[in-house]
Amino acid sequence: MCLARRSLSPKARRFLALGNLCLVTGLMMSILAKDFATHHENLYDGLHGLLIGLALGFIIGAFRFARNCPDNRA
Repeated sequence: MCLARRSLSPKARRFLALGNLCLVTGLMMSILAKDFATHHENLYDGLHGLLIGLALGFIIGAFRFARNCPDNRA
């Protein structure tokens, strides 16, 4: 599904931006926070899972809001 960001509602754009931010943060944690992960394993796993879960929720929410936009209907 391809979304034209300019034709999205402001709420859908915010959700998409938040989802992308959470996704990048969660993935970068797994790359850059190796030392933190060895010392605080439970906290690291919790934050990593929370960020990836929030990213999925926000991106799915953006798709649902985009479905309601009249410009994106095929």
